[in-house]
Amino acid sequence: MAKTSNAVPKKGMKKDPFSFDFSSLSFKEPEPEKAPIPKLTYEPVAFENAEKMAREIDWNQDYICIVSGTFVFGDFIEALLYRKALKPSVMYIATLGMSENNIDSLVNCVDYLKCEKLNLLVSHYFAGVERHNLIPYMEREFAGKPIDVAVLQSHMKMCIIRSEIGDAAIIGSANLSSSNNVEQFTITHNRETIDFCESRIQNIMDRFTVIKGMDSPKMNRKANKCNTGRKAYHAITKGMVNNGKR
Repeated sequence: MAKTSNAVPKKGMKKDPFSFDFSSLSFKEPEPEKAPIPKLTYEPVAFENAEKMAREIDWNQDYICIVSGTFVFGDFIEALLYRKALKPSVMYIATLGMSENNIDSLVNCVDYLKCEKLNLLVSHYFAGVERHNLIPYMEREFAGKPIDVAVLQSHMKMCIIRSEIGDAAIIGSANLSSSNNVEQFTITHNRETIDFCESRIQNIMDRFTVIKGMDSPKMNRKANKCNTGRKAYHAITKGMVNNGKR
């Protein structure tokens, strides 16, 4: 039987037009492309003192922060406005609880640090425990100021700052007052995150504002209803794309 040869035909021989050499071809499956690893844009920092942190950080940088139990988050917000000359057009603050000093600090933010509007969300727990103490103090100190207060059964802690030199969201575990516990929070300038957080708190302000500093500084007890349990959750998820059902 004649052997088939892939050799180059000798001179004078005609090459078979239907003869192909597949020896140089590769039929290996291509390797799947690896997804790019996202680059961490948050700079990790740790601080014990709120004033020092406000002085040393770069306003345009994103941070992930660890702070000590002596760190007072409310003092940090006031110091940040002062050190970076932010002059906010609006601020949103959500906290579980706060102290008398924190209330004074928020008044400073609007009186001396040029915050045009401050929206404060406090917890249902705080409003109940402090109904004879810090709530009346708020009513007196916020009277005639552009500060509104809403109440919700909430454990959220965040601060949204809209300013002349840029916006930021500060989100984490810290209340305005010190709790003697190590806390963490992130500072981000991501527009989608800031818009989302602001819209969630604004939903609550629209429904559950109990103190309006400029109009009605006395607490509206009727507004402090239907703001617990599932009603609290639905209030904050209202208008979300997934309707809060994920």
